[in-house]
Amino acid sequence: MAPAVAETEAAIVAAAAAKAAAALPAKPAMNVHRADGAPPAPPAGPVTAAGGSGGTPGAMKIYSTEAKRPRRRWPKVVGIVAGVLLLAGLAAGGYAYWYLQDTVTAITQTSDKQQQVAESGLAVALPDQPITALVIGEDRRPGQGPGRSDTMMMVRIDPRTQSIAMMSFPRDLIVNVPGYGRRPISEAYELGQEPLALATIKELTGIQINYLIPLDFRAFQRIVGTFGGVWLPVDRRYYNSNDGSAETNYMSINIQPGYQLVNGVNSLAFARYRHTDSDLVRLARQQTFVREFKKRVDRWGFASRIIELISIMRDNLKILGSNKKPADARTLLEYGRLIGSIPRGNTFQVRLDDISSSATNPGKLEASPQAVQTAVDQFLNPDMQSGQAIANRDVGKDTKAKVVKPKYDAAKIGIEVRNGNGTPAAAADAAWQLVENGWKAAHSAGDSLVQYLHTTVYYDGSTKGAKEAATAIAEAFGSDSDTKALDAPAIAEMQQNGINVREPVVVVVGKTYTGDLAPPKVAMLPPKEEAQINRDPTRDIEIWRDAQRKAGIPLMMPTVLYAGAQTRDPLFSSQPPARVYKSGGHRAVYVTYSADSYDQVFGVQAIEWEAPPILDGPSATRDYKGRKLLLYFNGPSLQRVGWKQNGISYWLENSLTGRIPNSAMIAMAKSFKPVTR
Repeated sequence: MAPAVAETEAAIVAAAAAKAAAALPAKPAMNVHRADGAPPAPPAGPVTAAGGSGGTPGAMKIYSTEAKRPRRRWPKVVGIVAGVLLLAGLAAGGYAYWYLQDTVTAITQTSDKQQQVAESGLAVALPDQPITALVIGEDRRPGQGPGRSDTMMMVRIDPRTQSIAMMSFPRDLIVNVPGYGRRPISEAYELGQEPLALATIKELTGIQINYLIPLDFRAFQRIVGTFGGVWLPVDRRYYNSNDGSAETNYMSINIQPGYQLVNGVNSLAFARYRHTDSDLVRLARQQTFVREFKKRVDRWGFASRIIELISIMRDNLKILGSNKKPADARTLLEYGRLIGSIPRGNTFQVRLDDISSSATNPGKLEASPQAVQTAVDQFLNPDMQSGQAIANRDVGKDTKAKVVKPKYDAAKIGIEVRNGNGTPAAAADAAWQLVENGWKAAHSAGDSLVQYLHTTVYYDGSTKGAKEAATAIAEAFGSDSDTKALDAPAIAEMQQNGINVREPVVVVVGKTYTGDLAPPKVAMLPPKEEAQINRDPTRDIEIWRDAQRKAGIPLMMPTVLYAGAQTRDPLFSSQPPARVYKSGGHRAVYVTYSADSYDQVFGVQAIEWEAPPILDGPSATRDYKGRKLLLYFNGPSLQRVGWKQNGISYWLENSLTGRIPNSAMIAMAKSFKPVTR
């Protein structure tokens, strides 16, 4: 058992034992009585002879030469109390263990026949390897049968890169539904529930799914409510009052713009809303919610409140794994620990681009196979390097960062790959992936006569950079891979296994190789664009002065804006663009801007709060004219630029779909000046 998991299980037992001990009644003071009912004997004193009277003069008095020692009863009392507490602790520990196992059973097992069929289509999750879960949000109306899937979101957790990636598909996207032909993807659930929805996603993406998480709307609301809501960056006003008419016959919602604590009902309405923008923007809202909800859980505290978290999951969630190896308590605890340990900036939202209106299905959407494959590649290999590289190029070098040049040339160092697991073409597949990852001299070199459990990377210590290259390659194969020096005993052993070493690095692919290498740590920079901006220091000055006066906090305003941006809400143009409000006791101001269309709505936020959750875990930081800029990237796209000053947090937020170019975001962020009185 991993130490972290053992500590977590021990914490559960200790917490339950503490609760049980606290519930025991207080012990009254112990009174000692004689067995014959007589009162306790008086303290030792003078004793008279038989027949005499202590008060009669002349009677002989006999005195003891040594005081009588009182009987020590406290060891017995302490022993009894300790025994009771020990029994209570054991009982509480046993209950906690039973509760944990019973809860895991409730979460990971289902009586639903369709979900049981779907379990047979799930792949077994392997230790220390990435896992992929499919979250299906069901759109079922009261009194109706199975509805369409309102949401299909894939979530991938990679322990090797410490990252979480999300990818969603528009519900109106036309895909092949096995057995039914080309239909909107949301109909897969309606036609065949979880088994057909799972098969459709697997065929579309070519990705094996390890876990299935069905989720209905009521469970969603309860989970969010249990955590006390979630802090969300609401980009604009959302309003609908469902009066039963055709125009308003969707979920009611009334949320003002700005960063705020949103309850379960409004969180659901925010995530589902799509009636005045598009399904693509709705998917971006859902992914934004998941990203910010993780921050809420992180701050809430997994390790210290594990029992509460398990109780929440028990009542509201199913996590279904392969029926070949269902998830156990240790597995769920390990995943919980892993999710909690992933840096908050390592959550990536993958968007399906190049979507067009369907020519054969009016009102529906189409995506080319190339567009789907591009999204799949980004999902499997999230871009974790571009943020720093873009910040260096477009904002400024990080003067505090140490530049470490590799001792090897990945394109030139010789690497031979051997098959040590018996799976046909495993070495060829691994060599091809290494070449794709930049190790251009990697090549397949045959089989090992002996099978290896773990992938082992050997290196020739006399070759410059071979050891460092072997370490980097081993990281790509996963945490269970090994590195070993190619010394004389190792060479002799490998020759016995049928391997004649020819290169300075030798990779023997073991049984734990899943066919999936971690991506290289190389930044892929997009071309630098010239910022399309308008500079006007006096524009909107009265709007900002009025907001500063009403809020009572110092504000900063942009003196440069994205070309074509208007200071207004695109759907509520009569509403003031600046909102002054309080949320969670924090004074705040939010100003809405829009450019061209509903998916280019962005905003500026100021809040009297030194550490709002949204500013946790920046991708990069850079100093600019006395301000420490906090940069938040989603792959190569800059989503947010923030900074803090005198107890106030400020940030510029890109549109939900990231449509404002990096160049404009950076130019606007650099232009902020204090609002004059």
